[in-house]
Amino acid sequence: MSSITYSVAMPGRDERWVCMHSSQAAQFSSEAPTLFYDAPPDAGTLARIRSLHLWAPPLAKVTEVPALVARLPHLVQLSIGPGNVEPALIGRLRAEMFPPSLRHLTLLPGQGNHAWKGGAMPQLLSLFVDRPLRFEPADFVGLQSLAVVPDARGAVLDRALQLPLREFDLLDVPFDEALFARLAPLPLEAFGLVGGRRLASLDGMEALGGLRALRMKNQHALQRIGAIAGLPRLAQLDIQYCTKITDIATLGELDGLERLTLVGCRAIGLGGLEHTLRQRIPQAHIAATT
Repeated sequence: MSSITYSVAMPGRDERWVCMHSSQAAQFSSEAPTLFYDAPPDAGTLARIRSLHLWAPPLAKVTEVPALVARLPHLVQLSIGPGNVEPALIGRLRAEMFPPSLRHLTLLPGQGNHAWKGGAMPQLLSLFVDRPLRFEPADFVGLQSLAVVPDARGAVLDRALQLPLREFDLLDVPFDEALFARLAPLPLEAFGLVGGRRLASLDGMEALGGLRALRMKNQHALQRIGAIAGLPRLAQLDIQYCTKITDIATLGELDGLERLTLVGCRAIGLGGLEHTLRQRIPQAHIAATT
């Protein structure tokens, strides 16, 4: 599972440190800088860490967030998992386990349904969770970017609609095109539909007129994408492994595209349009699609 798609709320990349117990060092082969929570470095080094990944090695399950994390005064980004993460960990997280500087949190437990019980984190700008997560909007009042697996009843979606989201990624989408009218009140600039077997068309997506970036991946029922021609600000379009599209010629109507990714869609009738797109779009990556 990838991280937040278009980085509307994300800053420039910082060097990412990897956090682990010193006994796990022998299992770690990357050249990334390491932080041993049982043998921390001096305060000056801790103050330089802005991006941290809590490693979940195969032979040592992650069951808690080390207390050292809360002592990182300038930590901006934190990721936990994927790997051997105890699913119950998510329910045990508390706001005080993280420093006030934290803005971007990625949680990858990989299994289970979860609930946020950690209290308010008003400073958080982005949250990525690869499983269903129940939460109260009041706990994330500053959230601008959210990626989450929604429930079929739409409870997670209803909560997301109460947040000031500029970027929203839905993972394993259980909805049809009625989704877009529900999302219309959000000031979305970036939107992702990643995985799903129900969405057959993008009819109604023109209601999201502020979109600048759109990603669709593994939408196994998707046939009609013509509504994207009604997105006047669309500059980035990423379509991957959507093999049933019947109106790919719509791409020829998108005069404002600056970046196009079209990968793994097989024979959807692209034909001679590929040459036109490569000439017109500054950054065009087209592969395994004809």
